[in-house]
Amino acid sequence: MNSDASVCQAHDYLLALGELAERFAQIERAPRYTDGMRENDAEHSFHLAISATELAANHYPDLDIGLITQFSLVHDLPESYCGDVRTFEISDQDRAKKEIAEKAATARLLNELPPHTAELLVRYENQVEPEARFVRLVDKMLPAIINITSGDADTFKEDYGINSIEELQSNREAFAAKLQAMFPEFQFIHLVMNKILTTSTEHEFHQ
Repeated sequence: MNSDASVCQAHDYLLALGELAERFAQIERAPRYTDGMRENDAEHSFHLAISATELAANHYPDLDIGLITQFSLVHDLPESYCGDVRTFEISDQDRAKKEIAEKAATARLLNELPPHTAELLVRYENQVEPEARFVRLVDKMLPAIINITSGDADTFKEDYGINSIEELQSNREAFAAKLQAMFPEFQFIHLVMNKILTTSTEHEFHQ
């Protein structure tokens, strides 16, 4: 266990993960903070880990909260190679390109990750375990939370050209309905998400 080979192996894993963490933190996402800076993937993954774990601990005690935390930390790692693609009003063609790029990035990353982290990423990508599905659903509500907490009302106006509360509300209702169909087993999360989306929409156009 404490052989020179094991020490060297751990050394190499930690250096590789350090490089990954630095690269990951450089991937920008759409949501903006109070200072106008965009959220990065490392910040987003921390936000997801702490939020999904708390939701599960309080409302879904049958789920493995440790696994939820781990899935949250690895869920976007392929973006360290392919970047984050905004999916709001994305076309079918661009979504297909996104999926191809993410699959290629995942395959590349799995050849580089230490075994436990690689296994976690595969399990998350398979979306079979309830913890993986739970994390994927909670992930979808976080941009709206950032829009509320940051006080930034310009993300949708400047990035997507949406200038009316009716247009944004229509888009979000369709988004919520799609998620309801995809994840019917987490009804409480859908109720929370609907409240957050409503609050965010009102906030963005009534500051």
